[in-house]
Amino acid sequence: MGSSYLDFYSLTEDPFRLTPDPAYYYPSSGHANALLSLDYLMNNREGFCLLTGEPGTGKTTLLRIFINKWQERAEIALIMTPRLRPEEFLQALLEDFAVIYPLSGNKNDMIKEFRDFLLNHAGQGRPVVIVVDEAQQLPDDTLEELRLLSNLETEKEKLLQIILVGQPELAAKLAHERFRQLDQRISVRAGLTHLTAQATADYLATRLHRAGARVATLFEPAASEAIYRSSGGVPRLINLIASRSLMVGFLEGKPIVQARQVELAAAEVVRREARQQRRQAAARWWWVAAAGGALLLALAALAAGRW
Repeated sequence: MGSSYLDFYSLTEDPFRLTPDPAYYYPSSGHANALLSLDYLMNNREGFCLLTGEPGTGKTTLLRIFINKWQERAEIALIMTPRLRPEEFLQALLEDFAVIYPLSGNKNDMIKEFRDFLLNHAGQGRPVVIVVDEAQQLPDDTLEELRLLSNLETEKEKLLQIILVGQPELAAKLAHERFRQLDQRISVRAGLTHLTAQATADYLATRLHRAGARVATLFEPAASEAIYRSSGGVPRLINLIASRSLMVGFLEGKPIVQARQVELAAAEVVRREARQQRRQAAARWWWVAAAGGALLLALAALAAGRW
């Protein structure tokens, strides 16, 4: 957005940009409880924590706040590309923690080096934490590998804390019989939910204030309510609609945004989101079809070899 948009509303920067910025964190009850849960995990050396939330509910921002708070007191590995085989996952961990491991890539040797690393930091009273974002994408074998890594402990304490962050289907996946042992080890659970209508209004006011707004809010109550209805209380959608609403208000010369500007903005955002979802669905089907085609070719080649 151009500077004229910011100047018109006396803002120092865009209050509704989508990048996860801890400076714009709004402590809803769900987010505050989730942060307390993460702190509890660290302070009590619990083994596993599960943090779930729909896309756009603020999981990444929460992780950044958590990491910023603990990075001086703990060793933290953040895995953001979880589609890794067990050996690849272990190697990524060791590299993130700067643990030197044998070039042979022998798994037992890597685990031995990792255990020595954990014991060394336990002796210093410094926790070691693995944070896996988008953990619903973890392959089944890699999830089992995480459970085995959680067995690294002394008689007195866990040597490793593991935080799994993902969408609600992660909790459903862990509820399957195959992951019963892992699910039973999750002692700390937290979930991020959508904001209420009042929380949405507070969220808008908080972000505007931190962006330098000179008034309590730039949205009429009806406009705030329209943003809540259109977004369903999902922070990411709130940002998209609010940002676009301010732009419409600016173009129409409205110092305070009304419900009409929100409705115009929301219609555009909804159309854009629908197009994006269709593209994502098409891409997923393409990969499924490609994988299926590759499997059929492999089976055909196998059958030809037999004959």
